[in-house]
Parts: sequence; C-alpha cells; structure tokens
Amino acid sequence: MKRKDRQKAESNFILKTGVILLAMLTLLAVLVPIFSGQSYAEQNPDLQNLGSSAAHLFGTDKFGRDLFVRVWYGTRISLFVGIGSMAICGAVGIVIGAAAGYAGGIIDLLLMRLGDLVDAVPSLLYVILITLTFGANAGSILLGICISGWVESARIVRAEVQRVKTLNFCEAARILGAGPIRILRTHVLPNAWGPVIVSLTFFIPKAIFTEAFLSFVGVGIEAPQASLGSLIQAARSQMRLYPSQMLYPILVLSLLLISLHLIGVGLEQKGG
Repeated sequence: MKRKDRQKAESNFILKTGVILLAMLTLLAVLVPIFSGQSYAEQNPDLQNLGSSAAHLFGTDKFGRDLFVRVWYGTRISLFVGIGSMAICGAVGIVIGAAAGYAGGIIDLLLMRLGDLVDAVPSLLYVILITLTFGANAGSILLGICISGWVESARIVRAEVQRVKTLNFCEAARILGAGPIRILRTHVLPNAWGPVIVSLTFFIPKAIFTEAFLSFVGVGIEAPQASLGSLIQAARSQMRLYPSQMLYPILVLSLLLISLHLIGVGLEQKGG
C-alpha cells in the first residue's frame, strides 16, 4: 500500500471511530434521561451512596440521586454548550472573517483590531462575569464562551478568503460581473471550508472542557442541574469512600473529549 493510501485509510479509520463514539454518547445523552424512569434531581435518603446495580447502573450519590441519569443529563449539557458555542462562534467568525478578508483596507483593519481587543481578555473571565451577572446556567456559559470564541475562526476565515479571492476563477467571476456576495458565496467560501471546519471541530472540546472546569470550581452549572464538571466536583468529598461517583463522570467526559479530538484529527488528516 502506498504511503498516501495508507495515510488516507488511517485518517478514515480515525474519523469513523470518533464519529461512532460521539454518536453513541449523544444517543445515550438524549435517550437515557427520557426513558430511564429515574429523575436526575429527585432525592431519596434511603438510597444514598449505593454501588452499581441493575437498578442503578452507576450507583447513587450522597443525596440518593441516580448517577446513571445524572451523568448522561450532564453529558447533554456538555454537548449543548460545545455544539451551541461552535455554531454561534462559527457563524459570527465566518461573517466577520469573510468581510475582513474580502474587503481588505480599512474594514479589514477595524474588524481585526476589534478581534484583537476582544481576545486580549482571557475567555474564562468573560464566562465568569456572565455567570455572576445572569446566573450559573448553560445559557450564561454559552454566551460567555461566544463573546471571544469567534475571533479564532474569524482569523482563519480571513486568511483563507484572502488566499482564495486572488485565484483565477475568482478573477474570472469578477470580470464577468459577479458581485462580492455572489463571489463569496459561490466561489470563495466553498474553497475555504477545510481549515475552518477543522478549527470549529477542535473548538467543541475546548468549550466542553471550559464548562466542565467552571462547574468543577463552583462557578458553572448550579444544583440540582448536573454537568459532568459539577458531578466530579460533588464527588470529590466522597472520593476515598465512594470513588466510583467520580470515576463515571470522568470516564464519560474523557470519552467525549477523545471522540471529538479523533474527529478533528481525522478531518485534519483528510484535508492535508
């Protein structure tokens, strides 16, 4: 097998593995809280700190809540934050980056300096300020991430648009009378998607980890809602007596991040 074919087969395997793993985790996150028959928030003092069993696959926490449901409910929140922030930041970044890259001149200068100004403040500070102002919930974390999250994708889109707009087929379209919007939509952006998609794919696990970290340190999702980070934080005091309460959310969070990383690597290798 030629080296190029071997690399292609490897990238396909990595990409398929990541997609299958992510699909499985997403299905569990969507279906388990709906069909399990257990509540993620209902407390039962008679069921405190139970181990894994047929009735409670991941056991229960110190309030008697079913950890299997809470872990997958937390996974749902993580996916919402990750995919939602990727969609919003991607849309804003594509619009701003495309406008800056195609227009050039003073528009490019103003938009990119705006990005530099927003990006000068660490993104965690935005998230913390938003959660303190509007409450610790998934929407606040999503908004905080998106305040500066669009800057990286805007820079990538700008660079790709500047590269593609000078190619012959774009020059030919301009000569034939096509307007800027049509050239961007029809010729420039379709040929600039590769690096943008890869960047946005890697953005999802960063957003998920940000939410998990904030919840772990106590400024993220508030009880009784559950996120993977808050579940890990809540189990920290029980770690020596009931280590499985921390093990299961850590394992699911790790699998979620690994699946998204595999997808990003697979797309990057295919693009290369």
